[in-house]
Amino acid sequence: MKPPRLGGKPSHPPGRRGRKPAPEDERKDRIIQARVPEDLETTLKQAAEKRRMSVSHLIRNVLEDTFTLVDNIVADSSALVEQVSRDARRVAATVRGECDPPKPAGKEAVLESVDAWQDVIVNKPGNCIECGIDLKRGQRAYRGLSQLSGVPPVWLCSHCIEKL
Repeated sequence: MKPPRLGGKPSHPPGRRGRKPAPEDERKDRIIQARVPEDLETTLKQAAEKRRMSVSHLIRNVLEDTFTLVDNIVADSSALVEQVSRDARRVAATVRGECDPPKPAGKEAVLESVDAWQDVIVNKPGNCIECGIDLKRGQRAYRGLSQLSGVPPVWLCSHCIEKL
């Protein structure tokens, strides 16, 4: 038997210890470890048991839901900030006398204010803003959706919506 070598390279061949790695398509998800206080561990185990799932699955769900929630809050917050800023600028300009309150706009301006078109069944008679055709109760038409206040209802008939 050879005496153990001191210093230098190890006597065993270099490489990976343990079993051979599984093929890529058979591998499980990645593992992330984190240290948590004992009371949090207890809470996680109780919540997982209550939901009849593993702690790992519970933590994965919580993380995914949290990121989704935060993304939605950020998106909604930025839209809200944009809306409030726009409204504040309008109010400030009105106070300074730089502009008048919204007046009924021309056809082009009204169409520009529409953010989306909603396919609906008409209940109250109206007119298509493009061709002027009468829209009767029970008829299919498209209602313009807008965030601007003071804009009258905007309607398009089925024929005119196809021209957009």
